[in-house]
Amino acid sequence: MYYKILKVVVFFAVSIAVINGQVSYAATAADHPAVSRYQGATLKNSAVIHYQKVAVPISVVKKTKDTQLIEVIGKVSTYGYEIDNNRSTLEVGLNYKQVANKLGAEVLIDCIDTLCGYEPLSFYWRSWANINSLVADDNDDDTRFLVAKRVTDKGDAYYQWIITNGWDGIINVEQTIIEPEALLLDQVSVNISAPIGHIQTSLTTSQDDLEGSKDHPLLSRYQGAYITNYQQREFEKVVIATGMVNNDNQPTIEVEGKGTTIGYELTNSQSTLQIYQNYLTALKAANFEVLFSCSMAACGSRLLDNLYDSKANQSRFRPIRAANYPDSDFRFISAKLSHSNQVIYLMVVIDGAKSSNDSNKIVVDIVEKSEIDTTKVSIDPEYLNNEITQNGKVVLHGLNFAFNKAQLLPSSTASLTAIKTYLALHSKQDFYVVGHTDSVGSYEVNSQLSKARAQSVIEELVALNVDKKRLIAVGIGPVSPRSANSNDANKAENRRVELVLR
Repeated sequence: MYYKILKVVVFFAVSIAVINGQVSYAATAADHPAVSRYQGATLKNSAVIHYQKVAVPISVVKKTKDTQLIEVIGKVSTYGYEIDNNRSTLEVGLNYKQVANKLGAEVLIDCIDTLCGYEPLSFYWRSWANINSLVADDNDDDTRFLVAKRVTDKGDAYYQWIITNGWDGIINVEQTIIEPEALLLDQVSVNISAPIGHIQTSLTTSQDDLEGSKDHPLLSRYQGAYITNYQQREFEKVVIATGMVNNDNQPTIEVEGKGTTIGYELTNSQSTLQIYQNYLTALKAANFEVLFSCSMAACGSRLLDNLYDSKANQSRFRPIRAANYPDSDFRFISAKLSHSNQVIYLMVVIDGAKSSNDSNKIVVDIVEKSEIDTTKVSIDPEYLNNEITQNGKVVLHGLNFAFNKAQLLPSSTASLTAIKTYLALHSKQDFYVVGHTDSVGSYEVNSQLSKARAQSVIEELVALNVDKKRLIAVGIGPVSPRSANSNDANKAENRRVELVLR
């Protein structure tokens, strides 16, 4: 059971009035409830993102690059305003400084031009807020910069204003407010009891899902996301990253089985950090073993490029198409679950919005580990007789085993019945039941597995009243392949059981 942590947003009871009435008493619905727009200002852009990590400057040293930054996580609200009534950056800055005083906030930085240090806004362009900025400009000699901190019982709130000269006497104001906020969980759920193949109803979103797509029954979508890409394959090989790239070497494992890849898009009001933490929390709570998880630079350079290099993974991460770089808003999880004789691997890839009009991208890639299904090839007594008469042996198509185990699956019933009928028609013949494997794994393990599978076939036939004395189990592992073990199809052909005339 998940425990929901309600997100806490600090709201202020009233808007603040400042000197000369330049900031009005009542904020409009489009403004932040704590700080109204400057009188006569026009709102050009605004955005809100939840549980976002941002860098906040708390001190500067004039004429140097020594800007001290701290990382703050919370609700980030940004507003871009234009003021076109011939105000100066000095006058506007004094208004907003008094806003900070009336809020009871401590002014940490109040500077202009080089007094803010060289490239005073370079940190801003590395922050989330810049993707929504239409007005801030760090190239003006008259740029004014204000940062204030307000202590609350929920944590510290930060207020930041960038005030610049624009064109034709217009003043540009970029306002960023960061408020303490708890992580909103329970946006992703795992259902390990759902049978594979069960169709889960798509959740209602503000946009329609891709036609014919659906969530995987194991893992829900992040609340509010919608499906833009969908692909499901009955059997394939998938390359899964298990560690950070080192000297251009990406640690991976290869998994074969049923693959489902779902691409989602989600509003940029949710930070990639919050999305990532929701998936990670849900998977851990469901006893997934996390193989590798990373954020941004910790993912290494070009993780997706390394996975794309594998033919098995080409084009599977849409709608995420760009390579990840150390400064990308990118996060990744790979995990494994063993449950009810089934092994499941998955990858979750998250890529942040690139602009205010863009959306977050999420790809969930789930692989249900299995061996290739050969039930599409059937046998009958006549086929068995023809093969044994001509070759003295026959491949027993349609015998399907649990992955890497000797247990026969229920889908083998039709073939077992055909073998039993053939043996009853040729009661004087005795046979070897010979198990074969591909070359993956050690010789010892494959030899044991091949004999165990041959023995399982004999036991099932004995249960159908075949005389046990007529059959001898033999396991020869990988030493007699039908084809080179160079690709998945050949390996599947080499994993077989044969009936050999004694």
